[in-house]
Amino acid sequence: MDVKITNGDIEMVASGDYRYITGIEEAVQRVRISALTVKGDFVFDRELGTDYSGLSSDDDMLCEKLELLLKESCADIHDTAVEVVSCDKNSMVAVLKVIFRDCETTTEVDLSGIIQ
Repeated sequence: MDVKITNGDIEMVASGDYRYITGIEEAVQRVRISALTVKGDFVFDRELGTDYSGLSSDDDMLCEKLELLLKESCADIHDTAVEVVSCDKNSMVAVLKVIFRDCETTTEVDLSGIIQ
Protein backbone atom coordinates (compact mmCIF):
# COMPACT_ATOMS: atom_id res chain seq x y z
CA MET A 1 0.00 0.00 0.00
CA ASP A 2 1.26 3.45 -0.87
CA VAL A 3 0.03 7.02 -0.76
CA LYS A 4 -1.16 8.16 -4.19
CA ILE A 5 0.83 10.96 -5.77
CA THR A 6 -0.70 13.02 -8.59
CA ASN A 7 1.35 15.67 -10.40
CA GLY A 8 3.88 15.63 -7.57
CA ASP A 9 1.30 16.18 -4.82
CA ILE A 10 -0.03 13.73 -2.26
CA GLU A 11 -3.65 13.02 -3.11
CA MET A 12 -6.23 13.47 -0.36
CA VAL A 13 -9.81 12.29 0.04
CA ALA A 14 -12.68 14.57 1.12
CA SER A 15 -12.19 13.73 4.81
CA GLY A 16 -8.60 15.01 4.67
CA ASP A 17 -7.01 11.55 4.83
CA TYR A 18 -4.44 10.32 2.34
CA ARG A 19 -5.69 8.38 -0.68
CA TYR A 20 -4.01 4.98 -0.71
CA ILE A 21 -3.32 2.74 -3.69
CA THR A 22 -2.46 -0.94 -4.02
CA GLY A 23 -1.93 -3.55 -6.71
CA ILE A 24 -1.08 -2.56 -10.26
CA GLU A 25 -1.73 1.13 -9.54
CA GLU A 26 0.88 1.09 -6.77
CA ALA A 27 3.33 -0.83 -8.96
CA VAL A 28 2.96 1.71 -11.80
CA GLN A 29 3.51 4.62 -9.42
CA ARG A 30 6.66 3.01 -7.98
CA VAL A 31 8.05 2.27 -11.47
CA ARG A 32 7.34 5.84 -12.62
CA ILE A 33 9.04 7.30 -9.55
CA SER A 34 12.07 5.08 -10.10
CA ALA A 35 12.24 5.92 -13.83
CA LEU A 36 11.81 9.68 -13.32
CA THR A 37 14.28 10.01 -10.43
CA VAL A 38 18.00 10.10 -11.10
CA LYS A 39 19.74 7.77 -8.67
CA GLY A 40 21.26 9.79 -5.84
CA ASP A 41 19.00 12.84 -6.29
CA PHE A 42 16.40 11.96 -3.64
CA VAL A 43 17.77 13.23 -0.34
CA PHE A 44 15.90 10.75 1.87
CA ASP A 45 16.95 7.66 -0.13
CA ARG A 46 20.09 8.00 -2.26
CA GLU A 47 19.55 4.49 -3.71
CA LEU A 48 16.14 5.37 -5.18
CA GLY A 49 16.06 6.02 -8.90
CA THR A 50 17.86 5.07 -12.07
CA ASP A 51 21.52 5.67 -12.92
CA TYR A 52 21.39 7.24 -16.40
CA SER A 53 25.08 8.24 -16.44
CA GLY A 54 26.68 7.34 -19.74
CA LEU A 55 23.35 7.06 -21.58
CA SER A 56 22.59 9.56 -24.34
CA SER A 57 19.69 10.09 -26.73
CA ASP A 58 21.87 9.37 -29.77
CA ASP A 59 22.86 5.91 -28.51
CA ASP A 60 22.12 3.23 -31.14
CA MET A 61 20.94 0.84 -28.44
CA LEU A 62 19.05 3.37 -26.33
CA CYS A 63 15.87 1.30 -25.84
CA GLU A 64 17.78 -1.85 -24.91
CA LYS A 65 20.05 -0.03 -22.45
CA LEU A 66 17.09 1.84 -20.98
CA GLU A 67 15.29 -1.43 -20.35
CA LEU A 68 18.32 -2.90 -18.56
CA LEU A 69 18.70 0.20 -16.38
CA LEU A 70 15.00 0.25 -15.48
CA LYS A 71 14.94 -3.47 -14.69
CA GLU A 72 17.87 -2.90 -12.33
CA SER A 73 16.35 0.16 -10.63
CA CYS A 74 12.92 -1.51 -10.26
CA ALA A 75 14.23 -4.91 -9.14
CA ASP A 76 13.25 -4.36 -5.51
CA ILE A 77 9.63 -3.44 -6.29
CA HIS A 78 7.73 -6.46 -4.94
CA ASP A 79 6.11 -8.78 -7.55
CA THR A 80 6.74 -6.24 -10.33
CA ALA A 81 8.51 -6.44 -13.69
CA VAL A 82 9.09 -3.66 -16.21
CA GLU A 83 9.74 -3.75 -19.95
CA VAL A 84 10.37 -0.95 -22.44
CA VAL A 85 7.70 -1.26 -25.14
CA SER A 86 9.04 1.67 -27.15
CA CYS A 87 11.21 4.74 -26.84
CA ASP A 88 11.36 7.76 -29.10
CA LYS A 89 14.88 9.16 -29.41
CA ASN A 90 13.57 12.56 -30.55
CA SER A 91 11.05 13.23 -27.78
CA MET A 92 12.72 10.94 -25.21
CA VAL A 93 9.34 9.52 -24.25
CA ALA A 94 9.36 5.84 -23.36
CA VAL A 95 6.36 3.54 -23.08
CA LEU A 96 6.82 1.04 -20.27
CA LYS A 97 4.91 -2.15 -19.64
CA VAL A 98 4.44 -2.72 -15.92
CA ILE A 99 3.58 -6.26 -14.87
CA PHE A 100 2.33 -6.85 -11.33
CA ARG A 101 1.48 -10.46 -10.51
CA ASP A 102 -1.13 -11.38 -13.17
CA CYS A 103 -1.97 -7.79 -14.20
CA GLU A 104 -0.20 -5.58 -16.70
CA THR A 105 -0.57 -2.08 -18.08
CA THR A 106 1.49 0.53 -19.87
CA THR A 107 2.61 3.98 -18.82
CA GLU A 108 4.54 6.75 -20.55
CA VAL A 109 7.53 8.49 -19.03
CA ASP A 110 9.08 11.65 -20.42
CA LEU A 111 12.84 11.38 -19.95
CA SER A 112 13.70 14.48 -21.99
CA GLY A 113 14.83 16.39 -18.91
CA ILE A 114 16.94 13.46 -17.72
CA ILE A 115 18.66 11.93 -20.76
CA GLN A 116 20.48 14.37 -23.04
